[in-house]
Amino acid sequence: MMTNNLYVFGDQDVKVPAHLNFGKYILDRIRRKKDEIALEHGETHVKVTYKEFTQYAVNVSTALTKLGVGRGDIVAVGSEKRNEFVSTVLAIVFTGATYTPYDLKSGRAVLKHKITTTKPKYFICSYHFWTIYSDILKSFDCIKTIITLDDDDGNHSLIPIRTLVKKDEDINNFEPAEVQGQRDTAFILYSSGTTGMPKGVQLTHLNCILNSLPDDFKDESLQTAFVFGEWYHNYDTFMTYKFLALGRKIVYFDEALPHSFIKCVESCNINVAFLVPSFVNYLSKSEEVDKFNVDSLKIIYSRSSPLHNKTIKEVKSRFPNLKNVLQGYGMTEAGELTSESWGTKGPKPGSVGMATPGITLKVVDPETCEMLGPNQRGEICLRGSVFMKGYIGVDPSVYLDKEGFFKTGDLGYYDDDKYFYIVERLKEMIVYDGYKVAPLELETIIQLHPGVREAGVVGKPVPVYGEEPSAFVVKQPGFTVTEKELMSYVALEVAPFMQLRGGVKFIEEIPRNPRGKIVRQRLREMLR
Repeated sequence: MMTNNLYVFGDQDVKVPAHLNFGKYILDRIRRKKDEIALEHGETHVKVTYKEFTQYAVNVSTALTKLGVGRGDIVAVGSEKRNEFVSTVLAIVFTGATYTPYDLKSGRAVLKHKITTTKPKYFICSYHFWTIYSDILKSFDCIKTIITLDDDDGNHSLIPIRTLVKKDEDINNFEPAEVQGQRDTAFILYSSGTTGMPKGVQLTHLNCILNSLPDDFKDESLQTAFVFGEWYHNYDTFMTYKFLALGRKIVYFDEALPHSFIKCVESCNINVAFLVPSFVNYLSKSEEVDKFNVDSLKIIYSRSSPLHNKTIKEVKSRFPNLKNVLQGYGMTEAGELTSESWGTKGPKPGSVGMATPGITLKVVDPETCEMLGPNQRGEICLRGSVFMKGYIGVDPSVYLDKEGFFKTGDLGYYDDDKYFYIVERLKEMIVYDGYKVAPLELETIIQLHPGVREAGVVGKPVPVYGEEPSAFVVKQPGFTVTEKELMSYVALEVAPFMQLRGGVKFIEEIPRNPRGKIVRQRLREMLR
């Protein structure tokens, strides 16, 4: 079999443990630490040491095994962010069972869809989750046992997890259940659902290990990481495991707000922050940064959509010791596809970096499927051992091409140095008078205006021309800006076909999914 010169390879010399057991991989690393802090709540400053974290995970895993949980079972977790969340997930994985998360804010229809998709036998939830969704959990016959992270408040439908743990187990002699790491599913996460209901993404133990390799963050000065998002999706989940594997501290909030984060940089001595673009854009304009000591922050890592190089420059000017604002490109199905943390020539303006270890990428013409070379825009496709086992209930022929590459649906290209650039989701391109307009490009330009906090762009259907670019804008507090002013501002920055002919509408909040991506369907509905 011959390879193709137009394939772009990440480092193929990836070292993973021979057992290919994700639970054992993490356990072998976290039990080396004792009194070092593993987790800290950024507002309450309640801390958990590595010894406490590991003890809890081993105790709960032993209790679940005695309850009958094991390989082949699916165990769901529904909870707000809290110190027990991550260790509970590991407890499930230690049993050999499969873990799947249900977002507290997903809504009733999506929750029903996810339970129908994965059919969990056991459900571990917080009492808060139970009070919101108890009727739904009771309606599914597949759920045989419901365990609560809290006391049951007299509700006999729930088993408090503390009643299952009889004693502290010996963490040094404990071993996770054996698994077949290339085949057994460790996690079932969910696709973003921006083009329909979320799909169940099956990640094997090998997938999870590859997603958690911490080689790009081994810098000893990066001792404390801030994780912005929820522990329900790939980005925040595996960035957390990267830092646990290194024995470092992770700081989190229930609800991360810009002011709270800036204050937390000072109080928790944050060195690296895993954020989303809208958050970074706010930091580039916020005067609150000047009110706190933010000298500890060295790295900001952003993913979901590209940052404008002017935004990056502005953020660097506000944080005096900030070395880099790194960008990455990833998805639930394959973790990080590219990252600037692997860039051999350092960060490049507008780029999301080079291919990550263990992955192979190519760019193809969306219509002809012809493979494209450097600086040619097309659909990004991937394959490699980091790629998922598959979607639940979906035939692989639907999402794989004839060479076994996954069709991402993302339009992008790579340059002569093999740095990648993301243009837009193929299905979200606006077509005006035959010209293709990328909403992301317009959004990054609009957000450079000092009076704009956030922006979302969609196409407004019109006769003859197809769609006119239309913007939804959240104003920066304290600024007055008009529709005419923004339309004139954009007109000076873009080609004629990209102008905001569909107008500007001011709203209080841009609708986003839990991963921070704009839900453009909601914006289109608002246009109608």
